[in-house]
Amino acid sequence: MKIINTTLGLASAAVFGCFAGQVLAQSYTMSTGLGQPHMWTAHYMEPFAEAMEERTGGEVSFTKFYGGELAGVGRSLDSLQSGVIDIAAPLLAPYHEGRFPLSDVTQLPTYGTDSPMVTRAFQALLDSDVELVDGKTFYDYEIVDKNIRVWALGATGPYSISTTSKVLAEPADFTGTPLRAGSALHTIVLENLGATPVTLPGPAAYEALSRKTIDGIIIAIADWPSYSIQELLQHSIVDLSIGHWESYFAISNEAWDQMSEANQKLFDEIAREVALTNAAKWNENGVTVQEASAANDGGSFVPIGDLSQEMQDHIAEAGRQSWIDWVEATEAGGHPARATAKLYAELIQAEGGNLPAGVAEYLAD
Repeated sequence: MKIINTTLGLASAAVFGCFAGQVLAQSYTMSTGLGQPHMWTAHYMEPFAEAMEERTGGEVSFTKFYGGELAGVGRSLDSLQSGVIDIAAPLLAPYHEGRFPLSDVTQLPTYGTDSPMVTRAFQALLDSDVELVDGKTFYDYEIVDKNIRVWALGATGPYSISTTSKVLAEPADFTGTPLRAGSALHTIVLENLGATPVTLPGPAAYEALSRKTIDGIIIAIADWPSYSIQELLQHSIVDLSIGHWESYFAISNEAWDQMSEANQKLFDEIAREVALTNAAKWNENGVTVQEASAANDGGSFVPIGDLSQEMQDHIAEAGRQSWIDWVEATEAGGHPARATAKLYAELIQAEGGNLPAGVAEYLAD
């Protein structure tokens, strides 16, 4: 009996030693609720997966699912937590109602901001050790209890105001005009402008615009081709930002813990690198789409500075009031919105962005 045990023990040791000298490949399920042409799919998800596979020598690989095949928009968090997927690329926080109460902060109106500026500011917000409430940082408050790890995506370009046929030249032109809102914060901005918000996900925009259910939309110009709406939109107000849509590249803690420390370090490095290349692509694509629209479809792009002073003042006041409304509504829900808005404002100003007049004074009170 002892001989058998010894033999088995030696055999087991030999087998273990064989495997111990090898690095086992790991494959992770990566999902997006967006289509393959979308800027976050084509220029974040794909290059991240390619870089991670290449730099780990194939030790880490990904099985990718597109267009909500495994987890639709608004289902990413539940799918990560249940193990249906390992990675959400992206996890769109605004579509998870009530789950990420502070993450809309980048959608607050600003001036002079672009995608790389907002991407850096949002990642800095995630990395910040500033305590917002009860000893918790932004990352602690929004992310830690959800059993996931996240990084900033490349932020969208600035959200502009675009319409199909109606020209928005004076404040009264907004009154009652149905415009698409993609989030709760967009609804706040449109209400302050005097428009009628119609909440729709991006993929529903084409049908709503073509059927004239809505007269226009607030969205990044770079994102028009993602939803095939570039031929429908004719008039845009630019050089302002109705915020930038930011969200998360996310992995479950369970999947993260399966990686070696070296691969975790690579994952973090690549996530940050690709966010910035993605951000640069948002900027580049915004210029390309605008130029093509002007040349081929007769689209007009009016800088806010070319509008009447009354219109400029109206939009600025709507922006200021939207900061206040978001802070106070979110605070009323028990969340540290003022501290979050103040920290984000500092970070975006450090990047060279500007706030609507009166916002800094409000946050300083």
